[in-house]
Amino acid sequence: MSNISRRKFLKGAGVAALAVAAAGMLTGCGSSAPEMVDVTVKYFGFKTYQYVPLGEDGEYDETISVVKGQKTIKKEQLKNLGSVCQDEGYSADKAPEEIEIDWTGETPVAQVKLLKRS
Repeated sequence: MSNISRRKFLKGAGVAALAVAAAGMLTGCGSSAPEMVDVTVKYFGFKTYQYVPLGEDGEYDETISVVKGQKTIKKEQLKNLGSVCQDEGYSADKAPEEIEIDWTGETPVAQVKLLKRS
Protein backbone atom coordinates (compact mmCIF):
# COMPACT_ATOMS: atom_id res chain seq x y z
CA MET A 1 0.00 0.00 0.00
CA SER A 2 1.18 3.51 -0.65
CA ASN A 3 1.34 6.26 1.91
CA ILE A 4 -1.43 8.44 0.48
CA SER A 5 -3.94 9.86 2.85
CA ARG A 6 -7.63 10.11 2.19
CA ARG A 7 -7.30 13.91 2.24
CA LYS A 8 -4.60 13.90 -0.47
CA PHE A 9 -6.62 11.45 -2.53
CA LEU A 10 -9.80 13.56 -2.40
CA LYS A 11 -7.84 16.74 -3.15
CA GLY A 12 -6.22 15.12 -6.21
CA ALA A 13 -9.56 13.75 -7.43
CA GLY A 14 -11.15 17.20 -7.10
CA VAL A 15 -8.35 18.86 -9.11
CA ALA A 16 -8.67 16.20 -11.82
CA ALA A 17 -12.45 16.64 -12.01
CA LEU A 18 -12.03 20.43 -12.27
CA ALA A 19 -9.49 20.03 -15.10
CA VAL A 20 -11.85 17.73 -17.04
CA ALA A 21 -14.76 20.17 -16.63
CA ALA A 22 -12.65 23.15 -17.72
CA ALA A 23 -11.42 21.30 -20.81
CA GLY A 24 -15.03 20.53 -21.79
CA MET A 25 -16.04 24.17 -21.47
CA LEU A 26 -13.10 25.39 -23.57
CA THR A 27 -14.00 23.18 -26.53
CA GLY A 28 -17.19 25.21 -26.90
CA CYS A 29 -15.17 28.40 -27.50
CA GLY A 30 -14.96 28.01 -31.27
CA SER A 31 -15.64 30.85 -33.70
CA SER A 32 -19.28 31.90 -33.57
CA ALA A 33 -19.02 34.56 -36.28
CA PRO A 34 -21.83 34.28 -38.84
CA GLU A 35 -21.02 33.42 -42.44
CA MET A 36 -21.15 36.53 -44.64
CA VAL A 37 -22.23 36.48 -48.30
CA ASP A 38 -22.15 39.17 -51.01
CA VAL A 39 -25.54 40.14 -52.48
CA THR A 40 -25.80 41.93 -55.83
CA VAL A 41 -28.23 44.85 -55.71
CA LYS A 42 -29.84 45.78 -59.04
CA TYR A 43 -32.00 48.86 -59.67
CA PHE A 44 -35.17 48.80 -61.77
CA GLY A 45 -37.47 51.65 -62.77
CA PHE A 46 -41.14 51.51 -63.76
CA LYS A 47 -41.43 52.50 -67.44
CA THR A 48 -44.17 51.72 -69.95
CA TYR A 49 -46.08 49.41 -67.61
CA GLN A 50 -43.09 47.28 -66.57
CA TYR A 51 -39.90 47.40 -64.52
CA VAL A 52 -36.74 47.78 -66.60
CA PRO A 53 -33.07 47.83 -65.52
CA LEU A 54 -31.71 51.32 -64.88
CA GLY A 55 -28.36 52.50 -66.20
CA GLU A 56 -26.21 50.84 -68.82
CA ASP A 57 -24.47 47.51 -68.30
CA GLY A 58 -25.14 47.42 -64.55
CA GLU A 59 -23.73 50.90 -63.97
CA TYR A 60 -25.70 51.29 -60.71
CA ASP A 61 -25.32 47.69 -59.48
CA GLU A 62 -23.66 47.35 -56.09
CA THR A 63 -22.60 44.58 -53.74
CA ILE A 64 -23.64 44.43 -50.10
CA SER A 65 -22.32 41.89 -47.61
CA VAL A 66 -25.04 40.22 -45.49
CA VAL A 67 -25.39 37.26 -43.14
CA LYS A 68 -26.04 34.10 -45.15
CA GLY A 69 -29.78 33.42 -45.31
CA GLN A 70 -30.79 36.98 -44.37
CA LYS A 71 -34.21 37.75 -45.88
CA THR A 72 -33.92 41.49 -46.62
CA ILE A 73 -31.62 44.46 -47.07
CA LYS A 74 -32.57 47.77 -45.47
CA LYS A 75 -32.97 50.85 -47.65
CA GLU A 76 -30.32 52.75 -45.67
CA GLN A 77 -27.69 50.14 -46.69
CA LEU A 78 -28.02 51.13 -50.36
CA LYS A 79 -25.09 53.31 -51.39
CA ASN A 80 -26.17 53.97 -54.99
CA LEU A 81 -29.84 54.77 -54.33
CA GLY A 82 -29.30 58.55 -54.29
CA SER A 83 -27.33 58.52 -57.55
CA VAL A 84 -29.89 56.35 -59.31
CA CYS A 85 -32.76 58.57 -58.25
CA GLN A 86 -30.97 61.79 -59.13
CA ASP A 87 -29.64 60.59 -62.51
CA GLU A 88 -32.73 58.71 -63.64
CA GLY A 89 -35.54 60.88 -62.20
CA TYR A 90 -36.89 58.42 -59.64
CA SER A 91 -37.91 58.99 -56.03
CA ALA A 92 -35.95 57.49 -53.13
CA ASP A 93 -38.98 58.22 -50.92
CA LYS A 94 -40.97 55.67 -52.89
CA ALA A 95 -38.33 52.96 -52.53
CA PRO A 96 -39.32 50.17 -50.12
CA GLU A 97 -37.79 50.30 -46.62
CA GLU A 98 -36.68 46.66 -46.94
CA ILE A 99 -35.74 44.89 -50.16
CA GLU A 100 -36.13 41.12 -50.38
CA ILE A 101 -33.13 38.99 -51.29
CA ASP A 102 -33.63 36.24 -53.88
CA TRP A 103 -31.50 33.23 -52.86
CA THR A 104 -32.68 30.91 -55.67
CA GLY A 105 -29.93 31.70 -58.20
CA GLU A 106 -26.19 31.05 -58.11
CA THR A 107 -25.63 34.53 -56.72
CA PRO A 108 -28.11 36.12 -54.30
CA VAL A 109 -29.77 39.21 -55.81
CA ALA A 110 -31.88 42.03 -54.40
CA GLN A 111 -33.98 44.05 -56.86
CA VAL A 112 -34.78 47.65 -55.92
CA LYS A 113 -37.93 48.70 -57.82
CA LEU A 114 -38.36 52.45 -58.09
CA LEU A 115 -41.19 54.74 -59.24
CA LYS A 116 -40.85 58.10 -61.01
CA ARG A 117 -41.05 61.30 -58.99
CA SER A 118 -44.52 62.81 -58.74
